[in-house]
Amino acid sequence: MIILKKIITEIFLAFILLFAVAYANDGDVDPQGILLKHYEAVGGLERLKSITSGYAEGNNTFDGLVGTFRNWEETPLKYRLEEDYKVIKQTFGDNGKQSWSVDPNGKVQIHRDEETLKRRRLKALLEVYDHARQGTKNFIFTYNGEKKIGEVDCHVVEMANIINDDITFYFFNKNNYYLVKAIAKQPDFEIRTLFSDYRNIDGIIHPFHEETEIFPREKKETIQLTRYDFNIKINSALFEPPEKDVKDFEFENGEHSENIPFYFVENNIYLFVTINGEKRLWLLDNGASMSIIDADYANKLGLKPEGEIKGFGIASIFVFSFVTLPSYRVGDIRFNPQKIFYYKGLSESLYDSTVVGILGHDFLSRFVVKIDYASKALSLYHPDKFKYNGPGKIIDAPLREKMFAVPVIVDDKYKGKWSLDIGAFDVSFHYPYAKDNNILGLKGLERVSADLGGQHAEKTVRFKSMELGGYKVLNPLINIPLNKSKGSNDSREIIGNLGNNLLRHFVIYLDYKKQQLIIEKGKDFEQNFPEDKSGLLIGIGEGGFPEIFFVAPKTPAAKAGFIKGDIIRKINGVNVNSLGGVDGVRGLLSKEEGIEYNIEALHEGNIMEFKFVLKDLYK
Repeated sequence: MIILKKIITEIFLAFILLFAVAYANDGDVDPQGILLKHYEAVGGLERLKSITSGYAEGNNTFDGLVGTFRNWEETPLKYRLEEDYKVIKQTFGDNGKQSWSVDPNGKVQIHRDEETLKRRRLKALLEVYDHARQGTKNFIFTYNGEKKIGEVDCHVVEMANIINDDITFYFFNKNNYYLVKAIAKQPDFEIRTLFSDYRNIDGIIHPFHEETEIFPREKKETIQLTRYDFNIKINSALFEPPEKDVKDFEFENGEHSENIPFYFVENNIYLFVTINGEKRLWLLDNGASMSIIDADYANKLGLKPEGEIKGFGIASIFVFSFVTLPSYRVGDIRFNPQKIFYYKGLSESLYDSTVVGILGHDFLSRFVVKIDYASKALSLYHPDKFKYNGPGKIIDAPLREKMFAVPVIVDDKYKGKWSLDIGAFDVSFHYPYAKDNNILGLKGLERVSADLGGQHAEKTVRFKSMELGGYKVLNPLINIPLNKSKGSNDSREIIGNLGNNLLRHFVIYLDYKKQQLIIEKGKDFEQNFPEDKSGLLIGIGEGGFPEIFFVAPKTPAAKAGFIKGDIIRKINGVNVNSLGGVDGVRGLLSKEEGIEYNIEALHEGNIMEFKFVLKDLYK
């Protein structure tokens, strides 16, 4: 049967199953018997098999967005979903050969990551009613007893499969065998949907209302159909991705812009962005699905926020609005206006009031992006004109949630796909993988990392090696989360996050069109980079002075008596402004082991002096 296509595409899989099941005796309390009664109640298997196309439209909400949608479906595997929230528009589709999407700024992406391909295979089996075959080996059904959903007594049927780890639970009304609720459990999400407002459309009983919650992302979506038709004629061109990709930028010189200088501070990349003739620093982060502007700076530019939607970072959930960024420039490239996120407190979250935004996917995905860490230079190439002839390794890295997924090996035994994240300071295992592989118990330095939602606890451990593209980096530092979270580090389908403390050994090329990573040894490949030897996490505080945001336990700084909130004024009698401010202080705290410092700080309202000696924290 053709069912409404949603943002969470797996709901399709959760529902289509219900209309084709194997026969079981009426008296048996078994899953196929219950599913049989369900399809009898909603129209009959033969009638459902005859449905090969459909169209639906209606109203929907997603977090704080209110809009409308139109959806076309055709077997096998074809669909097109158009969502219009007024603030943003987006389109999803599949032409029967590949899945694709168009984001709010018009960027086309082909989805060919491993998990998407598996879920398409699963959907294809459902569409040909493989699960209805007696003795099918692709699906496993279990009866899980009875449960009350609200005031309704339900049978609970579980479906697993041999293609991936997705499991779905169906709750059927014991009286009429309509579906009341479905829970789709994926490795990274749990999608809970309530079905109601069943209507008879030419003999087919179909739910016109759905309410969905997505955990742990804390997202909510409602669907209210206003129209549903089936077995209609659909123009096959609807299912095709756009022939031309968006081009909302212009090179001033040819088809590339090479060697744009960037600041590389604390393993983060910062670029100057010019808006209305004013240059301000923005963080470069391919992990941001859409660029982000600090609310105070947006207000200064006269930009008005609209709508709300929840986002997630490494470990937490936060809320964005949307604004339309006016035309801007990076190097000698001019960009047309783009829809981006608006976030209050961005500068404070980045511990730097001089940074007013994050350049994310909608900036980077237009190009083949070359990052030369040693030279601190960024080069951007038109994807249709770029040809690589260098000595590096080309790695197939399909985009997953708009990030490159690359194979990595740690200590010659921890193997899997990692997200490449140039917005991340360091390298981190995800919590589920660390737990499943007994890594949580390793000894390391307790510390915190931060995303837009705040700080989260982790520890940093020295490993023996990390191999990427056949290149092996020795003695890498890798973070391990101390707690389960609601963010990306709770992912099971990806085992970790690759940040700049590893990537800075290389020259990397991000080819978004081909979904490839090209990697070369950088000039600093053999370099051992300085590491903090104090135990302090420092940002910009009051008056521009370095402020302590975290003190790692059992480190020189902790033993000296520093606490969160201390403001550093002088080091060895020299004012920190003369030492280069926050960056200068961080540099001093990464010097050789054994160096002693006398630090004057504002501590709980009083000026105090502290002494400590730098120490290698990872021995």
